[in-house]
Amino acid sequence: MKSVNYCQHGHLGAAMRTKIDDREAQKYLQGLELEPSLMRQLLNINVVVNHSRFSITRQLFRGFSQQKPMESSEIVNARINAPHVCNTWDNTDNFEYTEEDFIYQTAPWCDDSPIKLSRFDVELQRQWDIAMNDGVFRYNIGHIVTRILPGPKHYVAQLNTLRARERRRPQEITSVHQQFNPEDFNFTRVQPKEVIFNLVNKTETSSATGSQCSRNDYFKNGVPNGYLVCNGKVDAECSSYETKRPERHTLVVNVSPMEYGHCLLVPQIDKLPAQVCILTEVSIQVALETILLSSHRGLIMGFNSLCAFASVNHLHFHLYYLEHELIADHCPVTHLGGKVYEMTAVPCPGFGMQLHGSTVQKLARLTHRISDYFIKNEIAHNVFICRGPVFGEDRNSFHTTVRLFIWPRKKFIGKKSCDEFNVACIELGGHLPIKEEAGYNRMTEEEVDGIIADACLPDDDPLPYAKIKEEVIRIGIEENSSSDI
Repeated sequence: MKSVNYCQHGHLGAAMRTKIDDREAQKYLQGLELEPSLMRQLLNINVVVNHSRFSITRQLFRGFSQQKPMESSEIVNARINAPHVCNTWDNTDNFEYTEEDFIYQTAPWCDDSPIKLSRFDVELQRQWDIAMNDGVFRYNIGHIVTRILPGPKHYVAQLNTLRARERRRPQEITSVHQQFNPEDFNFTRVQPKEVIFNLVNKTETSSATGSQCSRNDYFKNGVPNGYLVCNGKVDAECSSYETKRPERHTLVVNVSPMEYGHCLLVPQIDKLPAQVCILTEVSIQVALETILLSSHRGLIMGFNSLCAFASVNHLHFHLYYLEHELIADHCPVTHLGGKVYEMTAVPCPGFGMQLHGSTVQKLARLTHRISDYFIKNEIAHNVFICRGPVFGEDRNSFHTTVRLFIWPRKKFIGKKSCDEFNVACIELGGHLPIKEEAGYNRMTEEEVDGIIADACLPDDDPLPYAKIKEEVIRIGIEENSSSDI
């Protein structure tokens, strides 16, 4: 079996499935002086083409021109130069784990013992530090200052003026269902140096990663494994390569970080254009598995739907480390039905769920059913995932779990606002990145409550919160009954 090192999306037929009909590409191929039959074969193979900019190394075609399987010692290196290329399919880019790596309980915030980082934490932070030292980010985080606002909620305010100025211009969003625009930025366009690693669950029963074949299993006798050879040609149109390739869940740095370790988890990154910023059951499961890989109680994750301050129309979660307890970490909740609770600790009410008494798969399914209901009814929403005491336990209890909150909220149409802060997932969890120094210095808990309350669904909304609550309770009870069967 030959060894092949292809850049991501660089293998045959892996991405755009565009026929090579570009004049520049054909001219380049003709310059290789290949046999006419081989030339026709290559022109029928799907490869990545970025409009008129096409470049490919001659080594790729050497394997085909030999007209025989390559020796195992030979390596074919293909590099397709397109701005959406990410990282390579190489084991060093994968973080492999199993369910045995999951850490279901972390110490409460009252425990001042040193935190022993998990293997995941160590590798994420190592790669993140390298990226910072290499100048990948638009700024470092040394300028960020923190202030705990007086009051029972103890909002954590942080002044981060550089993020407000230096971050990528957010896309203009007008609908929760907004279609994918290939001309806009998406996370397959990040540079290789921005990639931390791909998350690969090696547990055989995992449904979050798909097939568990290795990189060397993708190719056989000089042909991508799963492709059909029809009449002496590799026929990508009638092949099953995509079903054999495992889904990639990629962690990339946020080049405009809010805090230490700020990354973006991009589940099922190759599913564009289908993977717009709408939660899938798989993506929620991957997010839950990701937080379980960390032993740090301050690792938090969040998701913003379209019209709820998502900046990019491509499914992604924020995650970063915060060395301060948030209200979402410990707030009390009220049981509604099944495994669904109501969270009213902040002025915008939402729904809470927990991993305790459930499984990753069941919690992902329940969350997805609720978010899917929101999507079908054009309801903007935010999700926040953190660690904290089991619902009903004391704030300082060592009986901790993963908490998940989801808020239906008023839609925000257009570009990002210029207020002190936008009410998105992390703000609803209690963390407030403030844009301007004046606002940071004067901010009070009462003022924060007012800003967050403004994100609530209005009473005259076509689908007010009370009606949404009734449906969420029904979903919770139904899911609980089905899981007991």
